[in-house]
Amino acid sequence: MYSQIDKMGSKFHSLQTDIWLHHDLFSPGWWSIFIINVLFLILFIVLIDRYRTLLISFTFVVGFVIVGLANEIGSFFDFWSYPHQFLVFTHRFNAVDFAVVPVIMTLTYQYFSKWRPYFVTIVILSAIMCFIGIPAFVYFGLYKLENWNYLYSFLVTVFMFLILKIIADFVRDKSKKHS
Repeated sequence: MYSQIDKMGSKFHSLQTDIWLHHDLFSPGWWSIFIINVLFLILFIVLIDRYRTLLISFTFVVGFVIVGLANEIGSFFDFWSYPHQFLVFTHRFNAVDFAVVPVIMTLTYQYFSKWRPYFVTIVILSAIMCFIGIPAFVYFGLYKLENWNYLYSFLVTVFMFLILKIIADFVRDKSKKHS
C-alpha cells in the first residue's frame, strides 16, 4: 500500500513540476505573488524597530512559521488552494501572502505592545484581511476557497495573531530576566 502511495506521490510531484515550469513560472499570477510579497518585505525592512531588531525579527520568524503551518493544514485538508505556485517544492511559499501576513502580524506586535490596543487592532486588521483582502485574492484568481469561508479565515487569523503575541511576549519576558 505504501509503495502505491509513494508512486502516486511521485507522479503527482512530477506533474505539478511540469505544470509549474510550463504554465505558472513567470506568469502574471506568479509575478503578482512575487511583487506583493517583496513589497511587504521591503515595508518590514523599512519599518522594523532598530532598537528591538532581534525580538522583532524573531517575531517575524514565528509569524512566518504560524502562517506556514496554517497554510499547510488548510491545503492538506482542502480548505483552500493556491492556483499559482511561487515555488513548486513547498506549500509554505505558495500562499499569495506568505510574507504579507507575517509582516502585518510582526508590525502589529511592534507597534501595539499592550494587550487591549493589540486585540482591538488585530480584530480590525483581521477583518480587513479576511473580508477585503482574501476576496480580492479570490477575485484575481490567486486564492481559491474550497471548503472554507471568510468568517473561518477571520477567526483563524485572530487566533494566529494571539498565538504570535503570547510566544513573542514569553520570549521577551524570559530574555529580560536573563539580561
